[in-house]
Amino acid sequence: MISAAQWFRQAEPLVYATRADGIETVQGGHFVVVDAEHGGVVDSAGLPELPAYPRSSAKLVQALPLVESGAADAFTLSTQHLALSCASHFGEPGHDELVRDWLEIIGCTPDDLACGPDFPAHPDARIAMISSGADRSTTIHNCSGKHSGFLTLCRHKGWATAGYSDPDHPSQKLYARNLLALSGAAEADVIWGVDGCTLPTPALPMIDMARAMASYSQPHTGTARGQAQTRLLDAIGARPWYIAGTDHFSVALAAQTGGRIIAKGGADGYYIAVIRDKGWGLTLKMLDGISDVQDAALYAVLLRLGLLSEDEQNALSPIALKPIHNSRGDVVGQRWVV
Repeated sequence: MISAAQWFRQAEPLVYATRADGIETVQGGHFVVVDAEHGGVVDSAGLPELPAYPRSSAKLVQALPLVESGAADAFTLSTQHLALSCASHFGEPGHDELVRDWLEIIGCTPDDLACGPDFPAHPDARIAMISSGADRSTTIHNCSGKHSGFLTLCRHKGWATAGYSDPDHPSQKLYARNLLALSGAAEADVIWGVDGCTLPTPALPMIDMARAMASYSQPHTGTARGQAQTRLLDAIGARPWYIAGTDHFSVALAAQTGGRIIAKGGADGYYIAVIRDKGWGLTLKMLDGISDVQDAALYAVLLRLGLLSEDEQNALSPIALKPIHNSRGDVVGQRWVV
């Protein structure tokens, strides 16, 4: 059992922030990169065996049955739908409209979504919605695409849509089996909790989650599973805006690399990345859960691994290493790679 003290002491500094000429904060974390072909560790920092909750970083695994089962094709879902099934979207109008369209396709309503109602995460969309007098909606919740995917699977399989968030529901049992199969984690090493969107969420060793992501980087394309993995990554690469929203680092990363690197953030400092041209899977867990910090940290790790061209660095650096502003919008600080 890894203690909280070990979490803290063995984390490696990855990014820091300055204000004027002084260092204000230093953020540390743990990461591990696994090679799909041999299963070996390419690089790591901190504790590769650290058990951590991927949270929304697990959505590539949660979305797998949607495609592998044939449900996506049965309901003629688009590339945008597949990308949204893996998303933590910002609730911008295009996200909300697509979720509502999706629910109509499968004969469900916003009330069937187990996630709670929310306002948009994107500031402009949030202000516009509140100013209009509109109330919170389940379709705006950042996980509504994932939930729509589970509802689609239930419709296709003939499973009850009510209670699909229960750990004993067939859809969640299938997710748990897939996670164990892809990661190689022992069932006894996985701790199950409840995510913010009400679905079961696992904690498992980071190296095992990296192994699961590595399987996406070199899928067995002669199998239904491998084809499903490829289709999900291709969908995100083709329609990256749907994975998060305007100005998000994961969107820019997929766009700038032409889908060569697909990353998915999770709450409280977790990130996964699939490096398709190398056959690598990556997991990252920061001690600081601020999203700007985890974006900067993933960028730092990608630089450390030599995965970004000079042009890609020039395009991504301003998005990953965001300046720090005061209340009047003046730049007063900066984030940096250690």
